[in-house]
Amino acid sequence: MIQKLLVILCVSVAIVSCNTKPKSNAMKSEEVVSKLQEKLITAKEGDIIELPEGNFEFTKPLSLDKINKITFKGQGKDKTKISFKNQTEGAEGFKITACNDLHLEGFTMTDCKGDIIKIQECVGVTIREVTVGWTNGADSLNGSYALYPVTCQNVLVENCEVFCASDAGIYVGQSKNIIVRNNYVHENVAGIEIENSTNAEVYKNRCERNTGGICVFDLPDVPIKKGGSVKVFDNDITDNNHPNFAPAGNSVAVVPAGTGSFILSEESVEFYNNRITNHKTVGTAVISYLILGRPLKDAQYDPFYSSVYIHDNVYKNESKSPDMNREMGQLMGKLFQGNTPEICIDGIFNPAFVDMKTGQFIEGKGVVVKNNGAVMVANLDAGNGFKNVKVAADLFASGNVSVTTDPSWYKEKDKEKE
Repeated sequence: MIQKLLVILCVSVAIVSCNTKPKSNAMKSEEVVSKLQEKLITAKEGDIIELPEGNFEFTKPLSLDKINKITFKGQGKDKTKISFKNQTEGAEGFKITACNDLHLEGFTMTDCKGDIIKIQECVGVTIREVTVGWTNGADSLNGSYALYPVTCQNVLVENCEVFCASDAGIYVGQSKNIIVRNNYVHENVAGIEIENSTNAEVYKNRCERNTGGICVFDLPDVPIKKGGSVKVFDNDITDNNHPNFAPAGNSVAVVPAGTGSFILSEESVEFYNNRITNHKTVGTAVISYLILGRPLKDAQYDPFYSSVYIHDNVYKNESKSPDMNREMGQLMGKLFQGNTPEICIDGIFNPAFVDMKTGQFIEGKGVVVKNNGAVMVANLDAGNGFKNVKVAADLFASGNVSVTTDPSWYKEKDKEKE
């Protein structure tokens, strides 16, 4: 009899354990401002922190540290709104560190002194259906980044609206395994920026009225030196002619207004099936860090681009008047007198990837531009002081470049929505 009771008890405990659900910390409107940070500090693994509908104004930043499997959610980006407009302490809005399997969704967060949502050292980040930006419009005093995952892995950013960042609206830096899709980014300096990151896909985004639409960069003087394997496809990149309002010294301060897309010192990039419309300076630029003329002290940094494949895009442009407030714009104006080719390659190539006898790229390491309609392509010959600038529709049309990415890591995230 005792043995039977023990068996029943063990089975009951097992059933309860199997049906244990994450704790939902649904908050009441009157306690959000006073108790949200406490909820974040005392949260346990697997908790859901759910905010009610309403407008909530914070004067101090929020933080979440070293707690896994946390969901932070509102009732919808038009219903749950968090503002830092009258922030008196700190600069960031929401700083999240070392929290694996993190989910943010269904709210609006605006008007921090610094970056709005900064996520560091996390593995498994989902940001979905979130609106983030500055309501005072484009201003150099706005924070640098709106959505800012850095040194993370397995990052998914989708169905978000991001605006008025003084550096990049959606910035993913020094990270691995990245999906940025179905977002609307507008009136930032850089709409979307992938920097020093590996295995990224950027697609089905709408980038409008930024200074530069989509930027893929590798920069020096950061711990992770080299990114690569980046695909940018099926995006609408339109009217990115906003004056550059980045503070002096920022990496994107060099981007001239009217830049559709910008690839700087990156390896293995495929840019295809995009629609690039109405940019006054250039549709797509591929440049080496060396053209900037800045001192380069990072001995481990590779300033060259390689394995860049630009194909099957649609470029449309009605007027061209380069941004003369930036050196790159001045250069375009000087070289082309108001008739800048849609695609410009600076021509500073890695000597290790060029056959010195033929002058051709080593197989798979060069730049290939094809099937973009009748648009003109330029080689600026910047490495030789712009002495032999070439422009032709079929420039860089020969050769082969293959860029591969591995999207298998986010298949489970897609299943979450089914």
